Amino acid sequence: MSRIGEAWRGVLAGNSRGRPGLYLFVAVACLNFAGMSREVPWGDARPVFEVAESMVHGRGVSVRTRWPSDVPPAPDGRFYAAQPWLPSLLHLPGLLLCAPLSYASVGSEVAHLRDALSCHLAGSLLGALVAWLFFRLCLRHGASPPVARFAAILLAVGSMVWVYARSPFTEIVQAACFTGFFLELTQLARRLDRRTALAVGIWAGLLLNTKYIYALCLPGALLVVVLAHWKTRRPLLAAVAYAAPGLLPGLLMTLLYNYLRFGDVTRTGYSNLGHVMVENIFMGTWGFLFSPGKSLLLYTPPLALAVLGCLRFGRAHRWSALAMLVTILPVVLFYACFPSWSGDWAWGPRYLVFAIPVLLLPGISFLSNMRWPGRWLAAAVLVVGLGVQVLGNAFYWDHYLRIVLDVRTKWLGQVNRTGALTVDKGGYCEGCFEDVYPMVWLPPFQPILGHFWLIRHVPFHDDWKQARLDAPWRRHTRLDFDAQGTWDRVRMDHWLYDTRQYRSLGWIVLILLAGTGTAAGVLFVRRTRAG
Repeated sequence: MSRIGEAWRGVLAGNSRGRPGLYLFVAVACLNFAGMSREVPWGDARPVFEVAESMVHGRGVSVRTRWPSDVPPAPDGRFYAAQPWLPSLLHLPGLLLCAPLSYASVGSEVAHLRDALSCHLAGSLLGALVAWLFFRLCLRHGASPPVARFAAILLAVGSMVWVYARSPFTEIVQAACFTGFFLELTQLARRLDRRTALAVGIWAGLLLNTKYIYALCLPGALLVVVLAHWKTRRPLLAAVAYAAPGLLPGLLMTLLYNYLRFGDVTRTGYSNLGHVMVENIFMGTWGFLFSPGKSLLLYTPPLALAVLGCLRFGRAHRWSALAMLVTILPVVLFYACFPSWSGDWAWGPRYLVFAIPVLLLPGISFLSNMRWPGRWLAAAVLVVGLGVQVLGNAFYWDHYLRIVLDVRTKWLGQVNRTGALTVDKGGYCEGCFEDVYPMVWLPPFQPILGHFWLIRHVPFHDDWKQARLDAPWRRHTRLDFDAQGTWDRVRMDHWLYDTRQYRSLGWIVLILLAGTGTAAGVLFVRRTRAG
């Protein structure tokens, strides 16, 4: 037991080489808070947040929102979130921090900012944690501090991770846990160590409590460790034995949550997977990579550097490359079989957000060996990636998607939803092909171009008559559509817009966050200057 205690202390102590990343953590956290969304949870994020609200107010773990809209009630007549417990538990600090304002007499603006902060606090901090873990991952794979620094910046502001750090959707929790899991797994594949084995178990337990699909990662992870240390079987068995105490709390959390919801430790809330696993796996994979509206390469341009560095990375880090293959590919192929593999409604292919930090890792091999042409390419990729994420952060994605559905109906005709796999909610359905195909497959409705169109008009309060003149679909039709109703709902997605009566105070907070983040960023650069 004393050895297990020492291993736990080692897990908490971390790696001294990653300490400069603490400045990165502060800088990215300040960036996320400074650019925090004004939107409260919608869609899949709503029941996850309501679980935390129910816990704070003593209502158990039931939720008010029936989601999906056709889900049957539990045996007790209540509704429960289908998602695992961890994403809900991570909302508790935000709710508790804002609890005093819940009982005070405050205006509507302060109340809305309170609600926004309570649901975005966890995501903002988790986005910073992902950047920190990725920085450590780069260092452990031989990247110099300057290369690891640039790679972390690419991840923090040039990838979809930034957009989902501003969202209460569970993807940022998944990305943090998978990155931590992969960080310790690759270390264990190099060298058998009790602390590392325990850490792998802890991260695996946390990962399972973000989404049960990540059980598909565990057999491949075990395979990598076994193959890497097959000749030293006794230390291998000892390491596996040390991973078990780390995994146990996560498994107990899963069983307890199942019991609290359904009175049955084996009932997870997911059902009828065979009914929804109907997409052609090759078509789903093609969509993830090359569809006009959901290509991962379009929404995370820095992956181009990872593609360029993958062969060199594979030769230098064969066990890490194998770990990437056997932990990520099973999950991706599983999602590729979903008819709603695109994860809509969302920004980009949200089901792949969990893997973005690890997929970016081979880019360090390119960055470590690049000359001047490569440096210009890396700078260009950073600028393009930053631009894409700024567009994604500027508006909550539903606003543009509703405009698309409005224009689609008036241009291409009303769709027939009577055979849709999901329920018609009165003019649209959640994730069904009938409604998502314009954003996924049709270039005139491409969301990145759509947000670029919105940002040229919405901040300047242009009306629909002005905006429609250069709408993306105008390249393909002479017809003139009236989408005034959906256009009027669009608004910039930043918390400062909700401080109308307290705008001066809002600017002071924003300046303080920007100053703190800049100072932390400067310290991070200075600590990582020497290679």
